[in-house]
Amino acid sequence: MRGFFLFLFTGVFFALLQSSILPLLLPPNWRPNLILILILYLGLSENLSRALIAGLLLGAIQDSFCGPSLGLYISVYLIIILATRLLSDQLNIESPPLLLLLIAGGTLLQNFLIGFYLTVFADAAPVLHILLPAIPQQLVTNMAFATALLFLLLRFQRLFGYRSGLAGLMYQSKHHGS
Repeated sequence: MRGFFLFLFTGVFFALLQSSILPLLLPPNWRPNLILILILYLGLSENLSRALIAGLLLGAIQDSFCGPSLGLYISVYLIIILATRLLSDQLNIESPPLLLLLIAGGTLLQNFLIGFYLTVFADAAPVLHILLPAIPQQLVTNMAFATALLFLLLRFQRLFGYRSGLAGLMYQSKHHGS
């Protein structure tokens, strides 16, 4: 349960960072989506019910801090968590490069879903002209920040010991061999 609240606290910190500090330092297309990185990691490392609840809460937080319409990020993050859970049963989630590849796929899926929702439901057709050119920069930025976060997580893991069930890090799980 402590880990769940740690994810929520980290999500609130990331939302504050994304909405207040990063806009001062980086241009709009080069800002990482730290909450997306956390959602993908959460989808791999927590059980489904906790991941869905945290995705719901983190989506609501992002909608309230920096979302264009209420409920957009909630639905996008819930779909991303479900897709991540489906993929995690088929893939070796212990591999850090695979985790980074999953972050790239999650970034593409998030941009596709946001573009689809805003085009179909909000009748905001010009949004695709904004989203499509920004996808390469978003991919590079999310991958760079995810690499840095994974590096920090690996450093802290050595200090505090290994925790089983931590996605993207070395451990022996019941799903992927002994």
